[in-house]
Amino acid sequence: MNRLIATLCLGVSLSLPLAARADEASDRVAEATSLVNKTLIKNLQTGFNVALEKTVAPMPESRAEAVRKELSDEFEKQRGLMIEGLSKEYAQKFTLAELKHLDEIYSDPTYLKFQTMNADPNSAVTAISQNSVTKLLNMLAVAAATDNAPKTGAPPVPPPAAPPAPAPK
Repeated sequence: MNRLIATLCLGVSLSLPLAARADEASDRVAEATSLVNKTLIKNLQTGFNVALEKTVAPMPESRAEAVRKELSDEFEKQRGLMIEGLSKEYAQKFTLAELKHLDEIYSDPTYLKFQTMNADPNSAVTAISQNSVTKLLNMLAVAAATDNAPKTGAPPVPPPAAPPAPAPK
């Protein structure tokens, strides 16, 4: 009887640290998920919505609505994948205390003001950034097109093969 009680006590005492670690891991994933939603996904959603509306603006309304639906559905699918993947990654790389500290930073009123200004598509900050980024992207496109142009007398170079799809889990 004493041996049984001792074995049970030992089993319980050994399982407590495992349960505590599982709880902390779960807490870290939950905190990381909150952080991802509050920061990356929120900013991505704002940018996506602006880009989507600019894309569909010149389209006939019926086509625009179909494109909106298709792209919004895909965004939601990708959003779920990003939240899950990023949350797990951050939960592995940061302690619970670090994740909570990041949450405090991203909840700070001054930071929120800063983010609001940067996310406003009509702000001067956004216009400055977009103009610079657009110019740089155009320069990259021109450089790539110039570099990839076929040489006189040479056969055209095929584009590089697409990377292989990830293996199903």
